[in-house]
Amino acid sequence: MSDKKQEINMADIIKLANAQLPEHEDFIEGIKVESVSEQHGVITFKGESFLDADGLPTTKSMTAFNLYKWLCHHFSNKYTLVD
Repeated sequence: MSDKKQEINMADIIKLANAQLPEHEDFIEGIKVESVSEQHGVITFKGESFLDADGLPTTKSMTAFNLYKWLCHHFSNKYTLVD
């Protein structure tokens, strides 16, 4: 078995991530990955943060953060981003 990561472009990994989110037990309606970046081999996902009208976190904010973190762990071991 190879430890080599598969190359993937940003659009494709965003599609994969958004398809994976509903499978998580903590999935919340409205969560969606909107952007992705990679630094030092770690892929970071960003999207809806569920902030209130004043820009402060809500109860859904921590769940969203944890879901994006879960995607980070799930995909960073498998993929590396390419242009």
